[in-house]
Formats: sequence, C-alpha cells, structure tokens
Amino acid sequence: MKHPLVSVVILNYNGENLLRKFMPSVANLACPNYEVIVVDNASTDESIDFLRKFYPHFKVIRNEKNYGTAEGSNIGAKYSEGEYIFFMSNDMELDPEILNYMIRRMEEDPKIGICTCKMRRITERGERLNIIDSVGGELDIFGFPSARGINEPDYGQYDYFTEVFFSFGGAMLIRKKVFEEVGGYDSEFFTLADDIDLSWRVRLLGYKVVVEPKAFLYHRVSATLGTRFGRSFKRFMSEKNTLRMLLKNYGYLALLFILPGYFLLLLGEIFFFFLIGKPILSKSGIRAFWWNVKHLSQTLRKRKEIQARRILADRKVIKYMRKKSHKFEIFLDFLVNRSSLNWRFYFGET
Repeated sequence: MKHPLVSVVILNYNGENLLRKFMPSVANLACPNYEVIVVDNASTDESIDFLRKFYPHFKVIRNEKNYGTAEGSNIGAKYSEGEYIFFMSNDMELDPEILNYMIRRMEEDPKIGICTCKMRRITERGERLNIIDSVGGELDIFGFPSARGINEPDYGQYDYFTEVFFSFGGAMLIRKKVFEEVGGYDSEFFTLADDIDLSWRVRLLGYKVVVEPKAFLYHRVSATLGTRFGRSFKRFMSEKNTLRMLLKNYGYLALLFILPGYFLLLLGEIFFFFLIGKPILSKSGIRAFWWNVKHLSQTLRKRKEIQARRILADRKVIKYMRKKSHKFEIFLDFLVNRSSLNWRFYFGET
C-alpha cells in the first residue's frame, strides 16, 4: 500500500485545555506520512504559545478573527500539501491507526470522496466510554440531521463498512482534489450544517460518502461548540444554514415538494417553543428565515453553480435520506418523555 500525504487540519478557538489533553494522540498517529495544521480562530488564551512550545513541528495558522468552522477549514485547506485532508475538532482522542484504516478504504475506490469513522464518548476526566457518539450521519428529506447510533452502547452493531449521507466535520477525511472541485465549505455557514452541505455537494458530483468503523476516535461531546455559544445561537445557525442548504442543493422539482413540509415544520417549531415558554428559540427560527430572505439572491447564485455541475439526480440522493421528519419525531418524544436525550441534545438549554 502506498502512503499518500495526509494533512490533518485542526480548528481551535480558546481550546488550550483541550489541546493539552488531545494533541498527544495526534502527534502519535501510526500513519507514516502526515502533517498537522492547526487553524486558530483568534484565541485569547495561551493556545498558540502552548503549540509553539510543545508541538513546534505543527503548522499554526493564526487568524485575526474567528472565522468559524466553515471558513476556518477552508483556510486550513489552503495551507495543506496532502493528497488527503483530515478535518478534526480539538476535542478528540484519535486511535493511532485511524488514518491508516480510512486511507486504505479510499485507496481501494477512487469514487469515495469522503470517509468518516466511528466515534465513541470520552468524559471531561478522560474516561473512555463504550457509548456511541456517531457512526456517520443521517439526514431526513427536510434537512434535519441525526447521528447513526447516538447514545447506544457499542456492541458491534455498526461494525460494517457502508455509505452514509454525510460525515461530521470533526472527523472527515476528504480527497483534496474533491474538496477543491466542490469549492470547499460554504463560508456563509460559519458553523453547523456546513459539513452536511459539503457532503451533499460531494454526492451531487457522483462521489460516495462512507464510514469505516474499524477507524475510531473518542469525542468529548460539545466541548468545543457547547461552551462557546448559547442554544438560541445554535438554533439560529442550524436553521439558517439548513434552509440555505436545501435551496442550493435540491433540484426545482424536489424543492416544490420539500419546501412546504419544511416551512410547516419550522412554523410548528416556532409556535411550539413559544407555547412551552422558550420565546428566544422561537425568535431564532424567525431570524433564520429572515436571514435567508435577505440573502436569497446570493443563495440563488450559488444554487445556479451547484445545479449546473451536478451529476447525480435527486432521486439517487434521496435514497440515502430518511423519509420521515426526525425533528417531528423528537418533538413527539418530548411530549411523551421530557427527559429525552435527543430533546436535550438538540433543543435543551437556551
């Protein structure tokens, strides 16, 4: 097997404590040919000093402002020299063989554009749990995501190689030529759903998105995003980006059928949050809709580019999607069980 260069791109924002915990696993990968690029989004802690002192061989890109995960990843890709790029978060402990397993899969099939891995949980104290965080991502036809296997004990039920709809951006291996072919991440997303959008556009060009479960890591859930932003901001970003993604990536006929259902769900969500005493989350949905109205002309220009280059028809994309609304299922679950893990994960705190 040949050993192509892999560029490991890590995003960081005030994550010195996370870097101290998780960078040793990056430095000790068994992959024989890789470089590490840390993109720092204007941290105000000692992240940069720590990296320069303990990991002087890492490339450190210091941004003058926080560009978010989407544009931050694009910046890291510009500095990469590898045939492959592995995008990862700063809150992950990697198994030493993770890149070897993923590269081997991608080298076997040139139509694989993106490969992801199995993620398990790790606690703040560093306790490794046999609980699944994700084994690839699923998407329903209305643009709402879910993680395969989330919160399930890992007894091998997902230990098979398969296609998935998307890869989470915190653990995504992508061919650099494919990343450049699709135009990278949409910088308007800032954070959330940027990875789904990228995976979708990769699919539209005829490439596969797969998960190799032999490759795994441990993820400290919400260590990066959860402590930086409130729930209302995350709901705004998620909904704003979801609608933009649907408008860009679906064909006209699919949009004709999908958008009425999407707007019905959004309207129901706005009223629901208002009724249960969380008006700030209702406002997030309204702000997300209004943002897309104001930026519609720019979104349509992006859409024109994407639709002109697509190879795969919507029917071939939709077959990898969930046909029922996952968001609706979560709201029903809340009515039955207000301590639902899914509810707390997606809509819990404000």
